[in-house]
Amino acid sequence: MERVTGYTSSAKFKCLEDIQGESVELSLIYCGWEYCDPGHRFGPNKRNTHVLHVVKSGLGRLEINNKVYELKAGDAFMIQADEEAWYQADEKDPWCYMWVGFNGVKAREFIDNAGFSLQQPVRRVECIPRLAECVDGILEEYQLSYECDLMRKAYLMMFFAALISDYKKKVPGNSHFYPGSVYVKYAVDYISEHYSEKIKINDLASYIGVSRSYLTSSFRKSMGCSPQEFLVKLRMEKAQSLLRKTDMPISSVAGAVGYSDQLAFSKMFKKYYKVSPKDYRGMEDELLICSEKGEFETRIGL
Repeated sequence: MERVTGYTSSAKFKCLEDIQGESVELSLIYCGWEYCDPGHRFGPNKRNTHVLHVVKSGLGRLEINNKVYELKAGDAFMIQADEEAWYQADEKDPWCYMWVGFNGVKAREFIDNAGFSLQQPVRRVECIPRLAECVDGILEEYQLSYECDLMRKAYLMMFFAALISDYKKKVPGNSHFYPGSVYVKYAVDYISEHYSEKIKINDLASYIGVSRSYLTSSFRKSMGCSPQEFLVKLRMEKAQSLLRKTDMPISSVAGAVGYSDQLAFSKMFKKYYKVSPKDYRGMEDELLICSEKGEFETRIGL
């Protein structure tokens, strides 16, 4: 079995797809830019990743959460994981946009601090040249090597640093955290340090000094999931990294991420990644170089 990453470069479309990210906090999944054809439409669909688009030129339309937004150069729109949306280029002045798709246990924290939310998926940005530099930097580091992976991560962090800085200038002194976020931070830090141990959410709430219901509601507002879901996701992403980077027996990997029962670990891993830990470890990475949009999907049979 193989993990296939696609790299497409043409005059109107450049994209790096299905990157095999390993960073638990923030993982790059895909990015690119496109000069869209008039009326080009994408969706409606739901992704299991977050994706941010930034309009570089031209016009287009976004429909999300039963709202329609007329967008132009300088607008950015965030579609969060499991949100249904569609967007379409203008017939007369079709847009050119760039995008970054990402996941990770701190993804929603980055989204929040960059000025986006489910209620406010669109905002103006003033740092498009810097964002474009970061996207182009990622696309230049398309090879499946350790050093290129580090460079992509660095550009992704600079991309969000620019977005967050841009937002802070518009809303001085605004931390943009939800009420209760201080407890969420304590919970995240505790889970991140003790994920390999047996953790009960009731005990965690008591340790922090709040009720379980308050911690859970605050966690959902800030992180988009419950503390238990965060714990499982963190464990699975840690296990994914161990399976790829070490030759530890699967039973040892299970124990290292808090599972005393290897079968329970394997079932949860397969639920997340649609493949068993053994088969995942046996996968090999492959990079497909493409010259036309859509060629990558055709070649891997999507």
